Parts: sequence; structure tokens; C-alpha cells
Amino acid sequence: MVITCILFAIFVISDQLLKWYTQKEAFVNFVAIKFGNYNFLTLDYHLNTGMAWSLLSDSTWLLVIISVIASIVLGYFCLKNDWKHNKLRSISLTLAFAGCFGNLIDRFICITPLKEARGGVVDMISFGPLNSLSQLISHTDFPTFNLADAFLVVGLILLAIYLLFFEGKDKNEKTSRKK
Repeated sequence: MVITCILFAIFVISDQLLKWYTQKEAFVNFVAIKFGNYNFLTLDYHLNTGMAWSLLSDSTWLLVIISVIASIVLGYFCLKNDWKHNKLRSISLTLAFAGCFGNLIDRFICITPLKEARGGVVDMISFGPLNSLSQLISHTDFPTFNLADAFLVVGLILLAIYLLFFEGKDKNEKTSRKK
């Protein structure tokens, strides 16, 4: 439980700090990593009123409700993390929960009458290899994303790997140890 809380805090704080930093006026199209003329990683401020690929744009209330429900479910499963016996499941759930919660913070700010209200989720990461692949497939750039999106996607991929390849093994090992 302690490991989950520490990692969750680190992930959410790093996401929010990067979002805050990218909103600064001096921050414009910062190329973080470049190979020759190829922009491997670019950071640039974008405001997304929807979710991935701008789906459900301007549906902030619906996305808040979905994010709250997903955060509650992921938070519940994170409370049951067993880092000693199941590191992959634990890190995947913690990453997914932090990602979901990080974007929920942005969406919550959108619906409040705060002076600093953003109006959407702050995205800033453009990854060159994903853009190149997307150009080949659909002739469009891959959507800009943020750390919370990355945490959520990586967490869900790791969770899928765990469920497909390791979940049954854990149960079989526990029952064979008892015999």
C-alpha cells in the first residue's frame, strides 16, 4: 500500500508539473530530443477538450463522470495491490490509476469557476516515431498526449499482459505451494 501511494503521488505530481510548465508563455515548440533533422521528441502546448484523438470533444461533463468511475474502480484495485507477490499487476494498476486521475484533475479544473481554469486537458508530448508510423498508416500525425495518457496506456498494456500471461500462473503457484 505504501509503495502504491508513493508511486501514485510521484506519477500524478510529475504529470501536473509538466502540464503547468508547458502553459508558460516562454514554452513554445521545445524540441527535447533531435537526431539530425528528425524530431524524436517534441514538447508543445495543446489544449484537448476531448479524449484521445479529440474524441468526445466538448463533452467535459461526460468525461468527468467516466474518469471519476474509472478512478474509483482503479483506486479500489490499487488498495488490493500485493507488491511482494505481484509486482507486474501492482505497477500496472498504479500507472493506470495515476494516469486516469491526472487527467481527471484537468477535467475537474475545466468545470470549476476557477480563475486558472484551463478549458481542457493539457497535452504536450509529440513522439516522432509514432508520428512517422501514423503518417504511413493514415497520413496524419499521431495525437499529442501528456504524461497521464502515457501512464494510463502503459498501465493498461501491462495489465493486459498480466491478465493474458501471468494471472493463472499466480493462482497455480499458490495452490501448489500449499500442497
